[in-house]
Amino acid sequence: MNQYNTERRLSWCYFLVAVLLGVSVICIAIPYNHWRTTLDVCPGGYFENTNCGCILFGLRTTHFFNGGHNSYCLYAIFGPLPVLVYALVMALFHMYRVCINNIGKYEDEKSTTMEEIEGESIVVSTRTRVSTKNDGVIYCWIPTSCIAALFCIYTLAHAAILTSGLIRTCTQYRGYLVSQLRASGDHASAIHFRLTCQTILDFMDYIQKDAPNSRRGDFINTGVALHLAVIASWVAMALWIAIVVYTARRAFRERHVLTCCGN
Repeated sequence: MNQYNTERRLSWCYFLVAVLLGVSVICIAIPYNHWRTTLDVCPGGYFENTNCGCILFGLRTTHFFNGGHNSYCLYAIFGPLPVLVYALVMALFHMYRVCINNIGKYEDEKSTTMEEIEGESIVVSTRTRVSTKNDGVIYCWIPTSCIAALFCIYTLAHAAILTSGLIRTCTQYRGYLVSQLRASGDHASAIHFRLTCQTILDFMDYIQKDAPNSRRGDFINTGVALHLAVIASWVAMALWIAIVVYTARRAFRERHVLTCCGN
């Protein structure tokens, strides 16, 4: 794969990563803002202020269903923003090089000429290469692949926290739903083992009571929002893996370049 095709694929990967992380941030911010007052019913005095209004990592208590600590949701919302900005900048950079400059487009193309030497015809084949003097980007494939690997690990951690938080909220609300509906026997078993998390969160949207002196406003589809956030985060992580592979392959091809500052 020549440099032109590599950068074209990188531009799409970076752009999709930015879009997916944006979707993840929005899909967490909406339910967090919707539920933060209702779920912030942690026991304790005024000065303790435990801040448990996060829709992730919810906890069932005897009388209430508490949210997780607000730090989880704040991380889920603001944590991906630096990665999103980096991915957007890199997408625009590679798009400019591909669409405007056509860098590396003819890198692997061969040209064949006939030359006559001492009465004999000789076929001469040449391969076009990107000049290191004209394109300084080849010096940066190694650091770019390292940065992509770090962001891949970071996105993996973000996706894992979202998934764990969603599963915890779903599991805890199953028990709370059983107690609220006074279910027993097969009814309780169905809630615990047969209903999906989407169904459990649908119950939450309609039967979870507002906290005193607070209003949630209109109903939202909490399950769809949280599942979209989780899916978008995992797909973004998979795209980071693709970016690491593409940049590492270019780094190996230009392995004579040691740093982005020179040989």
